[in-house]
Amino acid sequence: MDCRLIALDLDGTLNSSKGVITSRTRQALIQAQEKGAKVVLASGRPLPGLYQNAKELEFDRFDGYLLCFNGARICTWKEKQIIYDQTMSPGMAQLVYDYNKKNDYNMVIMSYEGEDVLAEDATAYRVQEEAALNHMNVRVVPSVRDTLRRPVNKLLFAATPDYLADIEMEFKRPFVGQLSIYRSAPFYLEVMATGIDKARSMERLAKHMKIDREQIIAFGDGYNDLTMIEYAGVGIAMGNAVEELKKKADGITASNDEDGIALALEEYFLD
Repeated sequence: MDCRLIALDLDGTLNSSKGVITSRTRQALIQAQEKGAKVVLASGRPLPGLYQNAKELEFDRFDGYLLCFNGARICTWKEKQIIYDQTMSPGMAQLVYDYNKKNDYNMVIMSYEGEDVLAEDATAYRVQEEAALNHMNVRVVPSVRDTLRRPVNKLLFAATPDYLADIEMEFKRPFVGQLSIYRSAPFYLEVMATGIDKARSMERLAKHMKIDREQIIAFGDGYNDLTMIEYAGVGIAMGNAVEELKKKADGITASNDEDGIALALEEYFLD
């Protein structure tokens, strides 16, 4: 395969269940970059949440791309040059906040600013976990709504998996055609500007790099990776991926705990 770009989801894909890159996977990705392929970290995380993995994959040496907020922002590693940035208007973000409160949905709402996760209660469901995962601080604010006076890339809603599964479609219904809303994990519902998904942002990045989609290999495990897996020339589902993703993928590799990325790269690119 003439691979020019390797697209990697992070949680459940690049990172093992222990939250680290396995030695064999890291070595395979270093070798791929030495052969001339670029790596893009493609995640729903905010930008600071991608930094640690970028350093581990030696982006200081090879450079690379960061695709955060599920593709609402794309930038280069070394220069932090913004290639694409799509935000929600303050009015739309406040409308979603109000809809959540008015209908008494049992969801915790979070936003982001710089190195901080903004929340109304530091002890609320998944707030500390979200901050720790992204190496960010928790900043408690009287009202997240009051912070939505500027455009934002993403709002994050957290709830128990069973509850979120029950109310997801109902919550999304009023915003069809106006916002992109989908689950990135069983307990997270992400809200972004309309038209945001990893595939569309991957297409923008491919155009920036002047490469064809057939020169991209993508790895993922979750619902928010579906479009990226379908878009890439070769879309690989991890062994631990959701069934919907496995059905759409060109291939299925081993799990994130079993060097799945390394095994696939060895088959498609490093042979």
